[in-house]
Amino acid sequence: MNILFVCTGNTCRSPMAEHIFRQKTKYFKDFFNVYSFGMAAVDGTPASQNAINAMKKMGIDISSHKSQRISAQIVKDSDYIFCLSAEQYNIMIGVEPEKTFLLGNGISDPYGMDQSVYDKCSQEISSAIDEILNSDLFFSTQLMEYEDIPYVAEIEKKCFSEPWSENALFSHLSKPYSRSFTVKYLNKPVGYICCDYIIDEMYIGTIAVDENMRRRHIADKLLAMMIDLCEYLGALILTLEVRVSNIAAQNLYKKYGFKNLGVRKDFYSKPKEDAYIMTKYFVGEECLNENNFY
Repeated sequence: MNILFVCTGNTCRSPMAEHIFRQKTKYFKDFFNVYSFGMAAVDGTPASQNAINAMKKMGIDISSHKSQRISAQIVKDSDYIFCLSAEQYNIMIGVEPEKTFLLGNGISDPYGMDQSVYDKCSQEISSAIDEILNSDLFFSTQLMEYEDIPYVAEIEKKCFSEPWSENALFSHLSKPYSRSFTVKYLNKPVGYICCDYIIDEMYIGTIAVDENMRRRHIADKLLAMMIDLCEYLGALILTLEVRVSNIAAQNLYKKYGFKNLGVRKDFYSKPKEDAYIMTKYFVGEECLNENNFY
């Protein structure tokens, strides 16, 4: 994933945006590239001293930055283009409308102004970047791939006392009845759901969200997507087990129409605990019971 920040000369606003973005997304740094360019830049010009000073106050060093002029190939290879002003946005939107965004409401050019203006500019950029990072822009839901498994296994280990191993995840994903998905943020898996679809019934084996990405409605995205898939496939039920003490998870499932159908005694260990069987019906419950689906 290639993310671009674009301004005019690439000596003030866009290099500040590039490095602020890097600082705020260190946890995901191996999954994307971020660059800055200027539409009228002279290659090799150092960052403005006032921009360097403003960044130093934020604990960021941009003293080695050298300006770069944007090119057609760079634009083509990008995934997201964030323009620092309406001027650049109006140009880029005509070239790559699906990729181009205006950062905030546009960031005024501080070029030639005093240090206080640069400091204010850096804070505006920081706030605008917070807005895009807190939006849904960088989220995607995808079929789970084998290359996702090490990251999924790491989340499993952090979330469960008896996590699925990498081998178990590989085995599950290789089965023809596997239906498994990940939610990625900045291209890194941050949530997942692993299901089995057998004879019109969908069973959730595991679902979890990276502890660093909680309260971002990722579990909601996964459940909503799986419900849509069940409806598309014509599944009769979507079912799972959940610890009787896990009230938060139970409330989430109830929100999406799951019902508590009973208890599996001593289903969990570490610690030993019963499980509730929670099921969402896609046809009438009475119809299922009458036709002996259980």
